[in-house]
Amino acid sequence: MRQRTGYLSFATLLLPLAVFLIAAARGQGQPQGAYQELYTWAPIGFFGLRVDNLSFPILFTISLLTALISLFSIPYMHHKIGDEESSQRYGLYFALYNLYALGMLGTVLATNLIQFYAFFEIMLVPSFFLIAEWGYGDKERISLMYFIWTHVGALVLLVGILLTGYLTGGVTDMALINPSSIPSTLRLIIVAAMCFGFFVKMAQFGVHIWLPYAHAEAPTPVSALLSPAMIGIGGYAIVRIVMTIFPEAFLTLSAFFAALAVVTMFYGAAMALVQDDIKRLLAYSSVSQMGYILFGLAASDSFGVAGSMFQYVSHGTAKGILFMVAGAIILQAHGERSIKKLGGLASRMPITATAAFIGFLAIVGLPATNGFFSEFVLFQGAFIRATNTPTIFRISVAVLGVVATALTAGYSLWTLRRIFFGPTNEHTATVTEAPLTVTIPLIVLSIVTILLGIYPEPVLGGLFNAARAIPILGAI
Repeated sequence: MRQRTGYLSFATLLLPLAVFLIAAARGQGQPQGAYQELYTWAPIGFFGLRVDNLSFPILFTISLLTALISLFSIPYMHHKIGDEESSQRYGLYFALYNLYALGMLGTVLATNLIQFYAFFEIMLVPSFFLIAEWGYGDKERISLMYFIWTHVGALVLLVGILLTGYLTGGVTDMALINPSSIPSTLRLIIVAAMCFGFFVKMAQFGVHIWLPYAHAEAPTPVSALLSPAMIGIGGYAIVRIVMTIFPEAFLTLSAFFAALAVVTMFYGAAMALVQDDIKRLLAYSSVSQMGYILFGLAASDSFGVAGSMFQYVSHGTAKGILFMVAGAIILQAHGERSIKKLGGLASRMPITATAAFIGFLAIVGLPATNGFFSEFVLFQGAFIRATNTPTIFRISVAVLGVVATALTAGYSLWTLRRIFFGPTNEHTATVTEAPLTVTIPLIVLSIVTILLGIYPEPVLGGLFNAARAIPILGAI
């Protein structure tokens, strides 16, 4: 029963991927590559779903990850739940998992601010129960911490949404909002409120406290969605809502956002360097990687925005690989998560080791991986901004951003060395390769990571078009 439930979930989650590919094809030749459906019966005036150059890469990443991680969940949740539990426990897990996927997809597809907020909160509820029910350690306290932090952030975001609707005469359709009717001071307040909510979701420094606990103690399939897919949606929302509707207000605050991004990049990478728990290391790595996304957005030019959104894709495939690698090790090494107790796994788990190698190299941003192009383009955006605004601050931020990559390389290569190389020990001497339901998702994500590293144009070209369509960025 558990396998049939998992395979049904996998097949169901392949459908959105096929639909988005068809919608993207239909959008070719349309303004901004958009394909949109509106349902006027909705209580908020209409219910809209939109796939365009900006949203398609995000939707592709989410739908690919949710499907593959659903397959990965079959052996992993058997490890967590066991045979003695009733089959209803597996059904409950996959039901919550699919609702979580629905929340993420709906958030990205939304065309209305109220609709966006509804899906933004739908993401929270099932993920809370998934952590509370099947997490590790002090899972009840950690799931509650996760819920409170992210819900408070969402409520502050709601304040910004309600202010926008009130000051524009009840208009909440993203395409119809006229920001010129809102005084400039209130525009700054709205942008600050919205960005606070998105920064909590992205775990920027200062509001990141929940992430290392939630990612480390969540069941690994959920960690593999929290980090690669969910938290980066905050970055997408900044582009879709804040930069598109309130571009001047975002530009006014962009210098502060750039500084926050650099601090986040350094802090997350430095904390990752000192971790022994592999999942906590990957959690702090995600904090750092979200700093990269904000760093590109704060450049406020088309290169920075396109690079940041491509960073969502590259981080999604790479961190999806790495969290599933962590899950494979936990499965095969009898629950072991301590890096210092591992070693020599390259000879015992060659497919897993190869996937980990590709995942970490993508995080570092080496050529032939999608991480190279995402980091190259977003750093180029930062230096373009430093050239257009040649202040000591902007130049220093751009340089420090590049320097932060050294820390990323440090914890990535050091982790690879300790886990996969050297001699085996009593914890790893009998370890064997993970089952096909684990290795197939790893192979698929590795192939996507390399393909987009060799030929990024199908994604990056559309993102450049989307970025240039944003007010104040079109001429840059």
